[in-house]
Amino acid sequence: MFSSNFEGPLLRRSIPFVERWIAELVAAREASLGATKKNATPEESPQAVGVKGTKKDGRAATVAAAAAEKEEASGSSMSKCHFVIGKVLDVRPHPESTKLYIEEIELGEQAGGRRTILSGLQEYVKQDEFINRLVLVIANLEPRKIGGIVSEGMVLCASRTEGNTRDVKLLEVPAGTPVGERVVFDGHDGPFVPVLKKKLAKHFEKVAVDLKTNEKGEVMWGDMPFRTSHGIITAPIPNGVVS
Repeated sequence: MFSSNFEGPLLRRSIPFVERWIAELVAAREASLGATKKNATPEESPQAVGVKGTKKDGRAATVAAAAAEKEEASGSSMSKCHFVIGKVLDVRPHPESTKLYIEEIELGEQAGGRRTILSGLQEYVKQDEFINRLVLVIANLEPRKIGGIVSEGMVLCASRTEGNTRDVKLLEVPAGTPVGERVVFDGHDGPFVPVLKKKLAKHFEKVAVDLKTNEKGEVMWGDMPFRTSHGIITAPIPNGVVS
């Protein structure tokens, strides 16, 4: 060990050496890092990794969008609609409307069981004609409020207007048709969409323009009848509109 007489001079002489040594180490380290960055491939550099990740995410988003578009395009508009046979369990006038009925309709397990549906039929259909009746319902429309109450579907009827007179009748579902039976058409029997909301609502709009009754009163989609396991659905209004 050095004596205290040498500690001061030795320390003063050592400081410049240590400082130069540290400076040389720092310079060597910086030179080494510079060489690493210069020789790095684009995939190895942090910026390139970020860009690569962005491109990958972009490709994934593109693939997802293409898959969604394919799903949207697959099947016909009719196959995406859920037309189902229901049974009217209860009908009552809306307390604040002279036009609306509030119906409780059983649609079967696949369609979610019992639903509340509102229809503007007070003017055309007597309450006792509606109760316990089999009806055709479009069951996958997006629920919406009508008169302050959420309606979960639409009961289809036939209508015809002559001059200032409009006639509206409930459709006649063949007796014995099971509640909950889905009405499908050959070549259009793919899986229906659970809820036709937002852009998907256009599928029902496309179908609706071709819903009608023919000269025999048969309910038609274009030139194809609405047929259940027990026969063709009809209406007492021939050559009418179905909506």
